[in-house]
Amino acid sequence: MGSQVSKVEDTAHELYRKTWPDAWYLAPSFLASLGALGYVGYALSKGKPVASSPNVSLLHLIGVSGGFGVSFWITTVHGRAVQRMLTRDEFATVQSHLSNIYFSSTAILASLSLGTFLLRHPFNAWSRESNKMGMALIAALVAAELNSIFLNPLVTNLMFDRNNIEFLQGAKSTEDIERLTRNDPKYRVVSNKFNLFHSISMVSGFVYHGIQWYHLFYLADRCLVL
Repeated sequence: MGSQVSKVEDTAHELYRKTWPDAWYLAPSFLASLGALGYVGYALSKGKPVASSPNVSLLHLIGVSGGFGVSFWITTVHGRAVQRMLTRDEFATVQSHLSNIYFSSTAILASLSLGTFLLRHPFNAWSRESNKMGMALIAALVAAELNSIFLNPLVTNLMFDRNNIEFLQGAKSTEDIERLTRNDPKYRVVSNKFNLFHSISMVSGFVYHGIQWYHLFYLADRCLVL
């Protein structure tokens, strides 16, 4: 069964690679992020709260549980584990594919959380309590979209530029990379840019993950005591 699923996935990926136009504005991750913003815009336009229903509640819980789960895994487990097992080139390749899926997923999940919240709590009717949660969910969506649309493509390109220079200069060890940093101005500029925008991306990711913790506490405070 597993092999059949893998074959279907491989066939679909190969079909996509051969037929889908190679343009950044048509990339699935970019379109997914735009769709997430469109859904939030639709929810924001609603002037009256929709009736409470299991469907709305389920979507909201998917948003917060999914967002917390993927961000917890990436933040605490994946990065360091994979970095220890792979070479810099291998890690860059894996990370470039995974980060597209991760950041577009967090954008979609953040939009589900905020969109369903807006459907039940329209912006023009926010109380003091709902204002705090609403602003937190907006910040989470902004952080996710910032990474998905802007920071992730930029950091990925800089990462490959840096790795290409290391490959051309035959830099493999830590000492080689330190030598490049001292002696190669181009490498130093690329490396500094990568470090800067990667740090901003990490901070944005931590903001998103921190808000998921706050969101879980917000929901737990409204649940029955176990």
